[in-house]
Amino acid sequence: MVIKKKAIVFVDGNNWYHNVKSVVAKPRGLDFRKLADMVAEHFDLDIVGIRYYNSVPDIELGEENYYKHMVFLAGLKQKGLDVNTAKLKKIRTNGKTLRVEKGIDVMIATDMISKTLLESECDCCVLISGDSDFVPAMRLVKTAGKEVLTTSVLRGYARELLQGEFRFWILKKADVNKCFGGSNAK
Repeated sequence: MVIKKKAIVFVDGNNWYHNVKSVVAKPRGLDFRKLADMVAEHFDLDIVGIRYYNSVPDIELGEENYYKHMVFLAGLKQKGLDVNTAKLKKIRTNGKTLRVEKGIDVMIATDMISKTLLESECDCCVLISGDSDFVPAMRLVKTAGKEVLTTSVLRGYARELLQGEFRFWILKKADVNKCFGGSNAK
């Protein structure tokens, strides 16, 4: 009997949401458990946790948007996902105030290192993101003898993640649609 690698899925929520919109019209209804199960089957892994990361909008940007986002995050927690958030930061540039996500990528990278190398909770990190900012952390985990792999849709999938240093899976529209309760065709 072959023992499967224990894996934790790390979802870069903002990156995933904006990239997957190129494939499905309304990505909010996606079931991350179904996605994790598909990844587990594709890579022959035993998923032991799903960690979701995203920024939280300011309520002053609109109560409806804020409360929808909070309900979405609460739903993920109810489904057993470990939800990790940071507030959007205000940055002034050229006389304009912008709100940008800060700290989420660092949070994901440190958690990947911590869960694999310090706490030994998994043998493999599955990064659901197309962001190449994670490559240094991924290399560290790989150098220590653990595995990191990525999955995302093609749009927004950084070239650095697709060059063969790490295993990857480019999700097609049909793959993404399997992660919804019903049809979600664009």
